[in-house]
Amino acid sequence: PGVNHTVLFELAKALTVPRLFVQLLLALPRHLRRGELERLVEYVASETSPADVSFFLDVWWEVMKHKEEQEDGTASTFSALIRQHGSESSPDDGLQPPKRFKSDPVSVTGPPAAASLLVVLIEGLKQTYRSITLPRMRCYALANLAELLSVFTELEPEGRSLPVAEYLDKVSSVVSLWNSDAESRYHRRGLDEKVREAERSMSLLSVVKLSDEELFAGLDFLRTLLHAWGEELQGTLNNSEELCYESYRLLDTLTTLRKNLVCFSETRDLSEDEKSVVLELTQIIGDFLKKISTSLKSKDSDTSLVSSVAMTIIERKLDRHVEMCSVFASEQTWAFSKDWVDCLVKNKTLFQKPELVLKLLDTVVNFTVSSQDREARELQMQVTRAILECYTELSLTDKNEVLSGVLASWGGPGLSLNLQVVMEGFQEDLNVTFNQITQSVSDQGLSRAVASVARLTLLYPEATVKKVCNLAVVNLGTHQFLAQILCSFPALSFLETHDDPGRPRSLIVRCLKEAVWGKLSTAREEEQFLEFLAFLMQPSSAAPLVSPAEVTKAFILPCLKSDCAQIELSLQILSKVLGMQSYPEEHWIKSCYPFPLLLSLCKLLDGYTRYWHRPRDQHFPSLETKDLVVNTLSQLCEVVRPEAAPSPEVWVQSLAWLHRKLASLDWTVGLHLKKLYGDHFKNEVPETLFEICKLPEDEWTSRPLPAYGPGSGLLAWMECCCVSTALRETMLTLLTVNVDNPEEVNLFSKGFLVALIQVLPWCSLSEWKRLAHVVQSLLQRQVLHVPYTLEYVQYMPLLNLRPFAHYLQFSVLFLRGFQLLCSSSCSTWLPAEAWLHVVQLYCSSLTDLLGSIKSTTVPPVPPAEDMNPTQEVSFVCIQMFCHVLHVAAMLPDNGCGEPLVVVALEVLSQYEAFSAADMSPSNALRRANERHFLECITDNVGDKALRSTLLQKLSKLGA
Repeated sequence: PGVNHTVLFELAKALTVPRLFVQLLLALPRHLRRGELERLVEYVASETSPADVSFFLDVWWEVMKHKEEQEDGTASTFSALIRQHGSESSPDDGLQPPKRFKSDPVSVTGPPAAASLLVVLIEGLKQTYRSITLPRMRCYALANLAELLSVFTELEPEGRSLPVAEYLDKVSSVVSLWNSDAESRYHRRGLDEKVREAERSMSLLSVVKLSDEELFAGLDFLRTLLHAWGEELQGTLNNSEELCYESYRLLDTLTTLRKNLVCFSETRDLSEDEKSVVLELTQIIGDFLKKISTSLKSKDSDTSLVSSVAMTIIERKLDRHVEMCSVFASEQTWAFSKDWVDCLVKNKTLFQKPELVLKLLDTVVNFTVSSQDREARELQMQVTRAILECYTELSLTDKNEVLSGVLASWGGPGLSLNLQVVMEGFQEDLNVTFNQITQSVSDQGLSRAVASVARLTLLYPEATVKKVCNLAVVNLGTHQFLAQILCSFPALSFLETHDDPGRPRSLIVRCLKEAVWGKLSTAREEEQFLEFLAFLMQPSSAAPLVSPAEVTKAFILPCLKSDCAQIELSLQILSKVLGMQSYPEEHWIKSCYPFPLLLSLCKLLDGYTRYWHRPRDQHFPSLETKDLVVNTLSQLCEVVRPEAAPSPEVWVQSLAWLHRKLASLDWTVGLHLKKLYGDHFKNEVPETLFEICKLPEDEWTSRPLPAYGPGSGLLAWMECCCVSTALRETMLTLLTVNVDNPEEVNLFSKGFLVALIQVLPWCSLSEWKRLAHVVQSLLQRQVLHVPYTLEYVQYMPLLNLRPFAHYLQFSVLFLRGFQLLCSSSCSTWLPAEAWLHVVQLYCSSLTDLLGSIKSTTVPPVPPAEDMNPTQEVSFVCIQMFCHVLHVAAMLPDNGCGEPLVVVALEVLSQYEAFSAADMSPSNALRRANERHFLECITDNVGDKALRSTLLQKLSKLGA
C-alpha cells in the first residue's frame, strides 16, 4: 500500500512490535525484502536515537528468530494478500528495490536472497554503531552479531543441539532475568509467554548461510567492535550487581562463538589471512571473557522456577517438550508437588514411553522411601495410578522394556517392597485375574490374558510368576496356555545375582523351585510340570524363558543322587532337555559339567545291580525308572561329543577320567558308553564270555571279575543282551553253540534257563523284552531246546501244532523257570518285594505272546476246514492258562496274584473268541469237555480270590 515509510517505522517503533514488523517484511516476495530492510537501515542511520537503535536491534533479533509456522493472524492475512497481488506491483509504488539489484545473476528464489537480509543488518550496524552508547545496547548489538556469525555461517557444527538439561537451564535463566529486569519488554508478560519467547531465542533455524567472504567480513567487524567497546563493557559488567538479559546473552553467545571458532580453525582448510583473523578473534573473545567475573557468566535459577518452566513447556507442548518429559520424570526435587502431580495426570499421553515410565517409577519409589505420611500416601496412589495407566497403553514390547528395568532395579519383588500402596488389594486382584484366565483358555483370549497379567507382573513379578507356575501344575490342561502367557514376557528371563554376582540364576527357575518343586503330589502334576517346563525352554513362537543349562543346573545336577525324592522327575527333565534341538554352535551341555553328569548316571545304573539287596529304608528309583536312566545316558553320550571339549587333549583326559571312575562300578555300565569312548577304550567283559562267543579282540577285552567263575559265560552273555538292542543282535551273531552236538545243546539249554532266572529279577521292562526276543530267536534257530511235556493234556490232540510250537515252548520255559525259582534251593534267594516285579515281567511276556498269536490268526478265519486254526489256538490258550495257574500255585503268598488274575482272564477271553469261531460239527462237545477240564484245574487253585474270579469267568463261557 502507498504508505509513508517514516510513518510505518515510527508506528512500529512506538508500538514496540518488531516481531510483527519482521513477519510483514518476510511476507513480501523475496526480491522486495532487501529493499524494504535497506529503507529501515537508512532511516535508523539518519539522526540515530537510542529508540532507533533499540528498534533496529529488535528487528535484527526477530529476523534471526523468525519461523514461518509461528506467524500470527495479521501476518498470515498479509501473506495471503501479497501472494494474491504480489505480481501486480508497479515500478513506481515505492517498493521497487534499487536498480543495482535487478541485474543480480543469483536466482531470486534461492537462499542468497534471504542471506542478503543478514548482510543488510550487518551493514546497518556498521552505519549506526558509533551512535550506540548505552552498555545495554552495546551488549545487544554484539550479541546479535556474534549469534549471527555463530549460527548463520559455516561456523556452526552440523546437527549439534544442547542437552535438554542445559537447554532447560538456559530457558529458565532467561525467564529469571526477565522476571527481575523491569526494563525488559517481557517483564510484565505471563510465564507462558516468557517461556515461549525464551524458547524462540534458544532454537534459531539456520536455513541460510553467509558466504565465506561475508563471514570473514563479519568476523573482522566483530573484532573491531570488541576493540572499540570491550574494555569499557568489561568494566561496566564487572561493576554491575546483576546481569540483564542482553549482557547474559552476550556472554553466552561469545562463549559459543569462541568454541565454534576453535573447531572451525581445526577442521577447515583456511588461508593464512583467514586463519589469522580466526585466531586473533578467538584470542580477543577469550581475553574478554576471562576478565568478566565468574558470577556473571551464569544465572542460577531457583528450583521452583525451573520446574515451572519445564511444566509449562510440557503442558503447552512447546519445542523439545518430549525431551523435557524425561527431565520432569526423573527430577527428584520437583516430584510430588501439587503442580508436578497435576502436570503428570493432565499429560499422561506424553509419558507413554517405556523409558519415561521407568523414570517415573524410580522417582515414586525414592519419594516413598522418604515420605510415609497420609498425604504422601494419597499422592503416591494418584501418581502410581497415572503411571500404571501409561504402562497399560504401551505395546507389549515396550511393556517388556519397562519390566526389564523394574527387575534390574528392584529384582524379583519388583515394586512390592518399596511401593506398599500398590500392594493393597494385590492378592485379591491376582486371584481374580487368574480365575478368569483359567476359565477361558483359548488362543483368542491370549492377548487379553497377557494384558491382564502385564500389570500384575510389573507390580510384583515373582508373586505373579509363582502363581502361574502353581496353576500350570494343579489346573488340568492349562499349563501350555499359562506358559504362552509367561513367554509373552521375555523380560522374565532376568538373571538374579543376589549374594553371588559370579553365579546369576534365573528368576523363573527360582519361582518354579519355590512354588512347585518338591510339592508335586501326583503323576499328572509331574507330567504337567514337565510339559510346562519344556514349553518355557522351547516355546512355539517366542524366545525361550529359561535355557536347558539353567534347568539342568537347578533341577538335575542337585538331584542325581539315589536318595533324592525327585530323582525320577529329574531324570525325565534331563531326558526332555537332551531331546531338544540345540541351535547355538556351542552346545549348552558344555556348561553343565558333562562328564560328572555322565558319572552320576553311571552310578545310578550301577545301583540297580544291588537293587534287591539295599536296605529297605533307603530310597532308590524304581526299576521302572531304570529304562529312563539307560535312555538318558544314551542321549547324553550322543550330545557329549569331542567338540564339547576345549581341545582334543582335554577330551582324551576327560574320557580317561571317566574310564578310571567306572572301574569300581559294574562291568555292564561301561558297555553303555561305547559310543562315547569310540576307539579310545574297548568293551571290557568277564573272561568267561570269550568261552561262548567269538569276540573280536580289537573291540573286546577281558576284565578280571572274581564273581564270574567257570560256567558263568552264558550269564555274562545274557547281561550283554540286556544292555541295548544293537548289542543284543551282536551277541546273537557271535554266540557259538554246536547244534550237531546233543550234549552241548542240552548243556546250553539248561545253562540258559539258570542264567535267565538269575537275570530276570534285575531286568527292567525293556531289558526283559530284549531277553524275550533272544528266547524267540534261539527257539526259531533251534539252538535252545525246550521239550514240551503233556502234563496238562488229557488226550492226544490230533492237531497241527507246528506253527504254534514256539509259543508253547515259550510258555513252558517260563513255567520251568518259576519251578526253579520257587524250588527249595532258590526259595530264599529273592526278597518278598522282588516277587511282584518278577510276576509283572512274566505277565507282560504272556500278554505279548497272546498278542502275537492273535495277530497271526485273527478271527473270523477262512471257512476251509484244513485252513482253520481255531482248535489249535484254543489248545494253546488252554495250555497257557494251565501254566499261569501252575505258576500261581508255586508263588509265595505275598500279594503277587493280581497281575496273574489279569493275564489269566486275558487268556480265557482269547480262548473264548477262538473257540466261538470254530464252526466244526464237534465244536459243542469239544467246548463242553474243555470247559469241564478248565473248571477242574481252577478248582485246585489255593488262592480263593483267584479261584472265585476265574470260575466266574468260566461259568460265562458259551452262555
